[in-house]
Amino acid sequence: METRTYTTIDLRKQMGEILDRTRIASEPAAITRKGKTLAYLVPAEWFEHYQQLAARQPAPGASHDAA
Repeated sequence: METRTYTTIDLRKQMGEILDRTRIASEPAAITRKGKTLAYLVPAEWFEHYQQLAARQPAPGASHDAA
């Protein structure tokens, strides 16, 4: 699935349409300003899954050995 790119101006003008595409069609969106990506808009289920996976990972620099 290809990520669509929108400028911040597009986002202001088409917020409802972009949110619907993300939610209904599971279409991610990259939000850009002056050619640089500021954020990604993804379906809530994707983000919730990411949070679950991140919670299972040890913190950076954390030791795996028990003291």
